[in-house]
Amino acid sequence: MGVKIIKIYDPSNLMKIKALALQNFKNYENLALEFTDGIQLLLGQNGTGKTNILDSLHYLTFTKTAFVNTDNQNIKKGALYFLINGDFENNGQTYEVICYHELRKKKLIKLNGAPYERIIEHIGKLPLVLSTPHDSDLIRESSEVRRKWVDGCIAQYNQEYLANLLVYNRILSQRNALLKGMEGHLNASNKSLLDTYDTQLITLSKSLSHVRIDFVDRFIPFLSTNEGLIVFERETCSMTYQSQVLADDFEHSFLESRKKDVLTQRTNIGSHKDDYSFLMDGEPLKKFGSQGQQKSFLIALRLSQYDYLAKVTQIKPILLLDDIFDKLDDERVERLTALLNDSSRFGQVFITDARKERTSLLVKGKYKTKIFEIEKGKVNSYET
Repeated sequence: MGVKIIKIYDPSNLMKIKALALQNFKNYENLALEFTDGIQLLLGQNGTGKTNILDSLHYLTFTKTAFVNTDNQNIKKGALYFLINGDFENNGQTYEVICYHELRKKKLIKLNGAPYERIIEHIGKLPLVLSTPHDSDLIRESSEVRRKWVDGCIAQYNQEYLANLLVYNRILSQRNALLKGMEGHLNASNKSLLDTYDTQLITLSKSLSHVRIDFVDRFIPFLSTNEGLIVFERETCSMTYQSQVLADDFEHSFLESRKKDVLTQRTNIGSHKDDYSFLMDGEPLKKFGSQGQQKSFLIALRLSQYDYLAKVTQIKPILLLDDIFDKLDDERVERLTALLNDSSRFGQVFITDARKERTSLLVKGKYKTKIFEIEKGKVNSYET
């Protein structure tokens, strides 16, 4: 099946990180790295700290870990703080980002020496896409995982959406706390407070839903384009958006649900119930997709996210691919590596792999690559 490729951004406008310094971050006491354009290949056995380097980059762009750890858990054992320092460059402009967290204290984010009053203001400054083995949760797990993925995509270019989402989550939490405290009994005082919460949640739900459906409509063409190039299959990939908010009688249904909400002590209708379905040839991927098809789809999904963000921000994001070659045969690894080396489409790419011999032979002499060999928290680097 032929695939049409559309030029979607200025190839020269890319975000990249030039240097990274870590202190007491996870398994690294002190680490200083310098990066180049093109592919950065992080090689080493499992547990040596490859993913920790990617997570430090996630901290510098999203202000938080990509995983379930708390900030305190990311401080090296025996230390009292961690420090991440990154020097970024885009279109001739330089950005120094510092992330500092001291045990049991508030995290500090600085951009070019100036601390943020509100950390969320940093989101979207440095576009980045991360793929990890945990991406399979997008298919297997609950709707919350898929909502967080979509919300994370949108937040990188729409600050108003992110602000509304945070307000929605705060009011939802307050409403649920009120419902729980009522213990199934509604009185005049509680009714008045619920009325206030409901008005705000209804308005915010409509606003969030409008942005989410627009995202899906604009994202699907990128996903269908990437499918033929990355997945190496013939199936057609797509996604759908399901939301109670889209119904004409949403407001009526929300208010009518109050009696049920009081009894169950939680809010049963709203944007926090939205979900997304991933499809292959029109069928649910979760139900009908093989393990290989699901793996391929997730690669396509992340690279579609990359292309989509490059289009809407007009900046090539940094691309982080953690263990992306796992369960791919050597031929597909080589095809994927060649694709990622296309500088007209991709900018700076970070790839981790535990199979050092295979991957280093694959790229040696073929692609502009800097290799980082990692062992027990120590890193040796060289360029090919």
